[in-house]
Amino acid sequence: MTIKPIILVMVYLQTYTANGQIICERQMSVEWRTQPKHHIMKWTLMNNSCSNFYTDCWNINTNIERNILEQQALNVPQICPLQLQLGDSLFISSEASFQSHGMNLGNVSMEEFIRCPPKDFLQDQLIFGCRLRGMHQVDPRWLGVGTHYFAEVQTKGPPLCNLGLRLNVTVKQQFCQQSSNAPFCSRHGRCLSHVWEEAYNCHCSQQYSGRFCQEFDACSSKPCQNNASCIDTREGTIGDSYECACPSQFAGKNCSEIIGQCQPHACLNGNCSNVTPNTFLCECDKDFTGKKFILFSML
Repeated sequence: MTIKPIILVMVYLQTYTANGQIICERQMSVEWRTQPKHHIMKWTLMNNSCSNFYTDCWNINTNIERNILEQQALNVPQICPLQLQLGDSLFISSEASFQSHGMNLGNVSMEEFIRCPPKDFLQDQLIFGCRLRGMHQVDPRWLGVGTHYFAEVQTKGPPLCNLGLRLNVTVKQQFCQQSSNAPFCSRHGRCLSHVWEEAYNCHCSQQYSGRFCQEFDACSSKPCQNNASCIDTREGTIGDSYECACPSQFAGKNCSEIIGQCQPHACLNGNCSNVTPNTFLCECDKDFTGKKFILFSML
């Protein structure tokens, strides 16, 4: 029997110090990965902890519109919060000096996260079936979609939760595929999630719209000139699927042609050229600014 090795990718949240405070570095927007990742979180009070939930833990401006009471309540020492994709694996690596404490982790409520778990914490909410020694994988049942709060549950020795042994984990799913085998965002956008968003969604490229960027909008590039109205004639297809409703003195596919024929000084500071027996164009001289075509009606 062949045993396949498990490859773990060491993913530590990087931090830096500003004015004596540890700041967790992170991206504000993240793109969905096509393959799940193994995350290893060091269960330690050193290097990767923070105190102010927004400015330190999330490295954002506190002027953002958030619930003030919630903001103040979550300002407790904690390990840098973690965001995962649904399907990612999480491993907890205990610091060697903590292993003699015989600690465990509990799946706690927000209130218990803030105040730390009580001594009579429910056994069925313990993350691991044994004391935390070395590295343990968090069972996927604790990593469903949503926000989870993990905290140290004291078995012996001094309590360490209040010092920062607690972790906020958010697990996100994606809504970027019309079906399980469909391409992400119909290959016309990116599957992204902002740090405060609850899921990954499509951010469409120019001229595409819809939940999965499946709709092509020919009018989004504003092809009709001279205040003409653009009409999308073939919704969902790619190409010249639009028509321009031109004002009375203009004609052509994009209403760029002037009805009439070239006459002396018709284009003022530019060159006049007849396009059809009934329309002409004005092309500006190099030294003049404004629209490429100076529009002048010979009525």
